[in-house]
Amino acid sequence: MEQHAIPQPITSYEFRLVGDMTLKQFGKLAAGIILALIVYAINPPYLLKWFLIILFAGLGVISAFVPFQGRPIDTWIIAFFKRIYSPNQYIWKAKEKTISPPPTTSSSQTTKLESPSVVTPPHIQTSFKSTTPPPVQTSLKNETQPQPTIPFSSITVPKTPPPPEKTVQPNFSSNIVIPATPTMPNLIVGFVHDKQGKIIEGAILEIRDSQGNPVRAFKTNTLGQFLSATPLHNGTYEIETEKEGYEFDIIKINLEGKILPPIEIISK
Repeated sequence: MEQHAIPQPITSYEFRLVGDMTLKQFGKLAAGIILALIVYAINPPYLLKWFLIILFAGLGVISAFVPFQGRPIDTWIIAFFKRIYSPNQYIWKAKEKTISPPPTTSSSQTTKLESPSVVTPPHIQTSFKSTTPPPVQTSLKNETQPQPTIPFSSITVPKTPPPPEKTVQPNFSSNIVIPATPTMPNLIVGFVHDKQGKIIEGAILEIRDSQGNPVRAFKTNTLGQFLSATPLHNGTYEIETEKEGYEFDIIKINLEGKILPPIEIISK
């Protein structure tokens, strides 16, 4: 398998002493030479002395100037010893879990848990002389029969109809000034004010037919006047007036195809 070159640092700057020799290389070379000088000064036996001198000096030169596969020799030596002395087998041990004690209970509950009631079995007779079962009473005269239950959904509570709303007859007045006097039958126009004659502006009027369906809706102008643009069909109608702070009676009117005078609506 082809070996790929190890990436080299291209952005870092290394200080160089002589030529291409960096400060790190000089330190490795100096360390090897110093170890060789120390061996020479100690003066061990002849063969051992020169073997150690050549070994330390050679390691210093090789580690400083001779890389192997893009790495310095000292890096390979350190990795070799780490591989030998580092453990290559790891054993996983589960951590012991501490179980918290149960929450304290009241004294009455603790006594029930500590001293549970023991049910003593009844005395069992081992005599088998009489094998005839006891007579079973079949009389059901005194037993009460269960009453049939009525489901809740089947019970219907009669609803009380709401009280009928009070209706009054319209108060027609020919003295009311209306911008457009009606010239067609079944046109409803009128005027809204309070008991003191003050104009009520913005009152909403709703006209409903005999079935309670709204057919017209008006809003009084700044003069308290209202006017229907289209006539209504013959029949009975109710006029309900609403305005915040005021109360009005519901007016019941019967249209018979006649021209109606203006209606005067007065608050209570």
